[in-house]
Amino acid sequence: MKIARYSYQGAIAFGIVDEHELVVLASDPMFAGFDTTGDRVALADVKLLAPVIPRSKIVAVQQSGAEPVFVLKPNTAVVGPGDAIVLPAASERVEVDGQLAIIIGKIAKNVSVADATGRVFGYTVATVVTATDLAERDTTRAGAFDTFLPFGPVIETDFDDAATPLRGLINDEEFQAVELGDDDSTPTEETVAALVAYASSVFTLLPGDVILAGPMDTAAAVEDGDTVSMSIAGIGTLVNPVVRPA
Repeated sequence: MKIARYSYQGAIAFGIVDEHELVVLASDPMFAGFDTTGDRVALADVKLLAPVIPRSKIVAVQQSGAEPVFVLKPNTAVVGPGDAIVLPAASERVEVDGQLAIIIGKIAKNVSVADATGRVFGYTVATVVTATDLAERDTTRAGAFDTFLPFGPVIETDFDDAATPLRGLINDEEFQAVELGDDDSTPTEETVAALVAYASSVFTLLPGDVILAGPMDTAAAVEDGDTVSMSIAGIGTLVNPVVRPA
């Protein structure tokens, strides 16, 4: 099932994607379930928003050894489909990388691997943006600027354990092409469960929290005027322009 968060006629709402329409939900399904209002709205008539705004934390995973390394990101970095990635004046080199965003749906603390996927609400596409020239002296600041974490276009509630293509393009040039679940460097249902379980042993995961997981060493630099497109088969394509304010 695909869930969209969107703006329509001045209001923010949630809906289930049904081909070219949205079945309007009564409220946020993460907290209120999937009751519908009976209304439908055309996808073409709405503005898709970031499908989740984390209420507590975003956990970026860096697999650099036997144990994952976590970097926390602020929820103010989140933007949605079509929103601009704004290049900060403090950086001269900004890179983007496509990742799978794992969205927590239930409170998780010290959960087992076997129980971990039951705490996941769904998955979406993330474009992880990093000011790489700042990263060596300040890892947190390098990835924490406003607009440095586009999410979207929708939440997929089911994980396809088969090899799933993840593709990244800058303008029309492909820079990232991997199969999720195809090797040890990319997320599978098993590694998603292990990440959620391990993270829950460090801090309590709350509904709406996000864990970012994906391949390493596949990032590419962006410049003013570029367009970044990230896609994961079965979820969709996330497109964002890149701008540097005058």
